[in-house]
Amino acid sequence: MAEDEETATARYIASNVSTQLMLKTMFEIIATMADDPDGYRSDMRAQLLDIAGTMPLAPMAAARERKVRAFVKETVGNLLINQRPN
Repeated sequence: MAEDEETATARYIASNVSTQLMLKTMFEIIATMADDPDGYRSDMRAQLLDIAGTMPLAPMAAARERKVRAFVKETVGNLLINQRPN
């Protein structure tokens, strides 16, 4: 049975959010093992943002490619924010 559009959209968003949470957890675990956790996060963020701007993508319209790259950069930026624990 096919899902309705609302359910399919919710499933898609939940999948993306859960993936981001797992990645954030992994980065934080690795960062805590580094001599300089903030430096690690900053370096990793810069490297990932660079890759996001140059990584080959499937063929698509230029406008869509710009949007995809912008959303990838936004996600990477949100995953690797230097924050001091409270």
